[in-house]
Amino acid sequence: MDQKIYRQYLREYLRDALRKSDGSNAGVSNYLMQQILPGRFTRHREEKVRALTDLQRAFAEHRHWPVDMVLTYLGIKPDELQTK
Repeated sequence: MDQKIYRQYLREYLRDALRKSDGSNAGVSNYLMQQILPGRFTRHREEKVRALTDLQRAFAEHRHWPVDMVLTYLGIKPDELQTK
């Protein structure tokens, strides 16, 4: 698995979830749980599946944490998502 591509998809899924939800931890978690895993012939499937499942797990297990703390737990700086 390519870590650079994995981190790219992690940020992409997270940016999308923050944009399309109410921005709360529960809203982001609900949005991520509704996402369908990539299909069998998807490019970079392993990285996409791992990024999505890691995000789903992090937001589901830490629903009581603020969003910024979950981002830090995932190794993503909150400023990194807003600038791109």
